Formats: sequence, C-alpha cells, structure tokens
Amino acid sequence: MVHRRKSLSPRKEGAFLRNPLHDEKSSLLGIPNPFSNRDPPILKPWTELGEFCRNRATLPTPSPPPNYAVKISSRKRHRLMLWRRSYDVLIEIWQQEDNHFIETGYRAASNSLRECFASWGYLHNETINIWSHLIGAALFVALPVYLYKAEIPPRYAVATKEDIVVCGIYFLGVAICFCLSALYHTVMNHSQQMDTFGAQLDFQGVILLMWGATIPLVYYGFYCDTAIHRYSYWALLSLLAVACSGSTFQPHFRDPFLRPVRAATFGSLAVVTMVPVVHGATVYGWQVQNQRMGITWVLITLMLNVLGATAYAIKFPERWFNKTFDLFGASHQLFHMMVVLAALVYSKAILQAFDFAHAYDHTCNR
Repeated sequence: MVHRRKSLSPRKEGAFLRNPLHDEKSSLLGIPNPFSNRDPPILKPWTELGEFCRNRATLPTPSPPPNYAVKISSRKRHRLMLWRRSYDVLIEIWQQEDNHFIETGYRAASNSLRECFASWGYLHNETINIWSHLIGAALFVALPVYLYKAEIPPRYAVATKEDIVVCGIYFLGVAICFCLSALYHTVMNHSQQMDTFGAQLDFQGVILLMWGATIPLVYYGFYCDTAIHRYSYWALLSLLAVACSGSTFQPHFRDPFLRPVRAATFGSLAVVTMVPVVHGATVYGWQVQNQRMGITWVLITLMLNVLGATAYAIKFPERWFNKTFDLFGASHQLFHMMVVLAALVYSKAILQAFDFAHAYDHTCNR
C-alpha cells in the first residue's frame, strides 16, 4: 500500500522550507525569508546593517541637495535685543553660501524689507556687521564737521576750497561705503536676488572708499608739484576703479570659487593706490614725504586692512571653533572692525598731511 504524503499548506510549506540563514531573527544581515508571507521589515535609513546595527553606529546625515532648506539652530526674539526661547530656523542654501562655518543665528528668508529692517532690533549673526558700519557711517559724517569747526580753526584761519573738496571726498566715500555695507547685511536675508544685488552695492562701496582715499593722498603728496602729476594719478586711479566696479556686476563675480578673482580685483586697486606713496618717497625722500603724506599712518592703515582681510579669507576663528563665534567675533565682524579702525587711522594721516601742507606752504614755488 502506497502512502502519499499529505500536502502542506503554503504557510506550513514556507515553514518547512525555511532556511535558517535567511531567518529574520538569526540572519546577521536582517534579510527576510523569501518564503514567508509576512511583510519584510523596513530597514530604517539611519542604521547600517538592519537588526544587528539597530542600536549601534549611525550613518552621517548626507549633504542636502541644491535649493533645499537647511535647519540651523537659532533663537526667536521676544522683545528688543532679548532672546526668550530657542527654535529651528529653515534657511536657504544661498544664505550659508559665503561662509558655511557660521552655523547658528541666521534669520529666515523673509521676502519682506520691513522684516529685514526690523532685525536691527534683535540679535542675530549679522547684528555686529550691521551696527559696526552704521555707527561707523555716523562717525564719518560727524568727523569732518568736528575737524573743520573745532580742530582746524585754532591753528589756521580756514581750510581752502581744495582742502574741503579732497578731504570731503574721502569722508563722504567712507560714510557711503559703510552705509552700503550696513544695507547689504540688513537685506541679505530678503531673497537670493536681493542678496546678490546687496552684495554688488557693497562692492561699489568698497571701491568708492579705496578710490576716495587716494584723492587727498595724491593732493598732499604732490602739493608742491605741478597739477599734471596729481591729475595724472587721479585719472589712472579713476579708470581702474571704474574697471573694478564694472567687473563686480558680472553674474558669477560673487560665486565662492571666484574668491581669488575678487581678491585680485580689489588687491590690484589697493596696490595701485600705493604707487604715489612709493613715487613720492623716491623723489623727495622718506623723511619729507612721510610728513607730506602721513606715510606712517598709511602703513598702519594698510596693516589693519590686511589683518582684517586675512581673517575674513581664512574664516578665522569660526573655522576652528564650531558655533563659538557665530554671533560675536566671527571673521566678517573682525573685518568690519578693522576697516572702521583703519579708516580712523587714515584720517590721522590726512590731518597730518593737511598740517604739513599749510605749515610749509611758503616753501613751495607754486
């Protein structure tokens, strides 16, 4: 008599054919049994090897794709200059494009100028950048008034028309530069288009400051020379400033990978501004020209600007101290402080040149 084996149900058959290597509970890889009618477990994306690594090492969070919002820890304002509670702000990739070492304190993209200017009243990672140059602009509006009204009259009857023009160009250029800088840092969270436009205005302010600084330098440095020397230098520096200004409006001028190009553009203008200094010192000697142009103060100005620009270029100190200097002491803030201090030092150079020109005016055969 032949005995037939009773057929197994699919459930039992699956159990009969179960391979222990593929058993969910015994497999090191967490691979489900292909014959089981149970739904396979969903592997969570933060584990490396399923069940075995469920409570073990986690994979690093991948970088977000372009145009994807990034969560950055920040704080919400409750009243003027006070923070009350923390929350997460969604920022756009372009907001962190210039310096990804700054991780906190961002303002969310608002698409509102009103909200941008309202940020003057609370603390964020652009507060120091805004107020350092707002105060600097106010200072350089008041400084020439003080000099012409209180500082100069006790020593000289009145400043000449030429003195007022050449010095006024410098002070006005500094004030406009600082205003444009403060405006840029105010509206940079409005939108990507406004951020780009604000950066272009900021570049124009820098060029205006550098160009304006050469006007009194050349005027007093060649005070006893014929006018052709001064006008030649002014024309050359003006042409270069216009060329630099035009280059900043190129679509990709602000891209991060073009930082060396930006540095070369502004650096070339800075180098050319030093040509009159070298020329004057070569022709008239260091001692005389140092008095005429205040070269010592000019060199201190250059040193301060180089220190600030270096900190900004290498992202010191936030590159090495994560989240420590996001609000106070970041590289861009140090750069702003150095620029304001350098502008004040340069004012001392101009005042020294003014004094020398009027004290020894009788020695010039003009």
